[in-house]
Amino acid sequence: MKGIDLEKPIFYQNASLRFFDKNEKHITRICETDVLLLVFDGTLRFSEDDKKYEVVPGMYHIQRQGTYQTGYDVSDSPKYLFVHFKGIWTENEKNLPFQGSFEYKKLKSLMEDLDKMSHENYTYTEQCAKFFELLSILYNRGKNEQAITEADNIANFIKENYLNNISLETLCKKFHFSKNHVINIFKEKYKKTPVEYINELKIKRTEYLLEVTSDKVDNIAYRSGFNNYSHFYRLFFRKNNLSPTEWRDKKRHDFKI
Repeated sequence: MKGIDLEKPIFYQNASLRFFDKNEKHITRICETDVLLLVFDGTLRFSEDDKKYEVVPGMYHIQRQGTYQTGYDVSDSPKYLFVHFKGIWTENEKNLPFQGSFEYKKLKSLMEDLDKMSHENYTYTEQCAKFFELLSILYNRGKNEQAITEADNIANFIKENYLNNISLETLCKKFHFSKNHVINIFKEKYKKTPVEYINELKIKRTEYLLEVTSDKVDNIAYRSGFNNYSHFYRLFFRKNNLSPTEWRDKKRHDFKI
């Protein structure tokens, strides 16, 4: 997604809180700067080069310098912070996407500080420091949200393919990530490694097959994605403190009772 390149210079200009009147529309203009909008109440409606946008509470949007902006419809009395600045747009990895989310409660005081500093006797350096703090928070929140999405994608792939002898290397090739990245983002979301997650699904399947079929234990292990019976046995015993045969007998005995 396109956004502001955080590896290149960014030039802050000014910031202010803005509250729309009832039935007010976004102004029509070609803005000479980029404009960061953080909406915390109401809905702001505008178009950029005829592409329509609605920015709702908890969303930020960066209007790109040089675009033709107009209020295509009445906005719903939005309240927001706008920040004028100039940056370089890119699709490189280290950018702040032009749209994203933010937590107003966490940013409320920072947004109010930016508004205050723009209208009172604060130095440009002090204002820049506050602005870059805001950019950093938005960027890191976006990275965390992306990591969660990536972890979910990996988990979904595992659930669909765990019987096909997938490994950590399989996941790295599939998602084009390093081993450390795969492990770290997955543990952050699921509190376990991808390999532990794979084994957990396999063990659950063996338990199901042990309970509902009379198939031999080694066949069940193979049908559940285990190529090494000793490895399967260790994992099963570690979880249940019973051998697969003992676990099956206990289940059937409990069922009869």
